[in-house]
Amino acid sequence: MNQGRIWCVVNPTVGLPLFLGSVAVTSLIVHFSVLSNTTWFGSYWNGGKAKVASVEGSTVSLASADGAQGVTIKVAPVAQPGSDTPAYVITVSPPGTQVAAAEPAATDQTLALASPAQR
Repeated sequence: MNQGRIWCVVNPTVGLPLFLGSVAVTSLIVHFSVLSNTTWFGSYWNGGKAKVASVEGSTVSLASADGAQGVTIKVAPVAQPGSDTPAYVITVSPPGTQVAAAEPAATDQTLALASPAQR
């Protein structure tokens, strides 16, 4: 034990409760400061509803620092007949390419991403 001789100076019946008490007080101070300085933590503990992101349709073009054209990312909502869950088409185009619009195939091949609660 690296600091084993400390118990020759401090009685363990006094030192251990002081040490464990200081750890507990420090933990309570940290938790109180997190609760009082954030807006989301209290609602998280109270079971607040999670925010849901929505996409109406957007295009993002990325460029390098020297101004060269980068990839283009397009997100568009798609209606799913008979379903209440939203669906999106995400198109990533390399630089200098044209993307032609196409109708969905007759077969229903859908990539669905679900949160763990929806599985």
